Amino acid sequence: MTTATHKGTTDELRKLVDEMPVKASARGLSPLAAVPEPGAAHVLLEDDLVNADDFLDLAHTCGARILYYDHDVFTAEAFVVLEDGDLDGPTAEESLSPDDARQLRKLRRTATRHEGQVTTVIMCFMAEGLPHLWIARAAWHTQLAAERDLFLAEHASAQDARVEDTHARSEAERQRIAAELADDREFRAATKRGHRQDIAALAYPPPATADPDELRQHQWMVSGAARDAADLVEGAARRIYAGLEHDLDPLALEIESAGVTLGATTIAARKLVLGDYLLTKTGGYVPPTPFMDRLMLRMQARRQPGRPTTVAEPLPLV
Repeated sequence: MTTATHKGTTDELRKLVDEMPVKASARGLSPLAAVPEPGAAHVLLEDDLVNADDFLDLAHTCGARILYYDHDVFTAEAFVVLEDGDLDGPTAEESLSPDDARQLRKLRRTATRHEGQVTTVIMCFMAEGLPHLWIARAAWHTQLAAERDLFLAEHASAQDARVEDTHARSEAERQRIAAELADDREFRAATKRGHRQDIAALAYPPPATADPDELRQHQWMVSGAARDAADLVEGAARRIYAGLEHDLDPLALEIESAGVTLGATTIAARKLVLGDYLLTKTGGYVPPTPFMDRLMLRMQARRQPGRPTTVAEPLPLV
């Protein structure tokens, strides 16, 4: 593909579009208002070496029989379009800062002034099996497109920054709630996931003015915080009871001395009073089942010391 680009004025490009069929016919070229897709192989001509007339002369010299040509007309409405992300949230334009909104209005006003003007003229001929392409672009369109692309790039960057900031603030809030829940005795003592979720929902209700989307976001965050808090509580409980398990005998003696299990005549009753005692001792951390089993076995062993060996009486002498 041979590409030569000429930055012309709107009037020059419009005049070229109108005169191109006549200029082509004068050189023995049949004008065809269509441009084929160029192949991968191409020859590049610098734009300052070939103008429109020189390009037509080159086509004639190369023995081309057909001149392909086309042009683009500017449409202001589709020139600056912001893509909306979340359909349930504010539109991209509603999320613009005041400065960005002013810049967008300025771009669109400028674009409206060029409605219907020619932006690009294309000519092409085939020689030696290669497409030779010539493109002229309006200088105003090149400049305006550069301003538009810069604005869209900055807008996309600002959007990414806003999304990251929103996620960061949401994550920080989730961690704060998780830490507060993990420090709550009632939450630590809860053993069922549903109970923990209920505690969290009651402790952190959504704002009264929340719309459906904000309500879903809030519920998702609180639910996630409750799961994080449960992990924190369970990790702390494992560490606490691992330490207590190293000193089961002193703990069993402490429980006996306090008379914790007095009056508890069944295994279920003893588990209940022992669990309450351990919740109080540890600040609300529920003992793991294996720890409770080992503690009860240790206390049972203390209540039933080993029986002394019976010595047989000597047989009487005959």
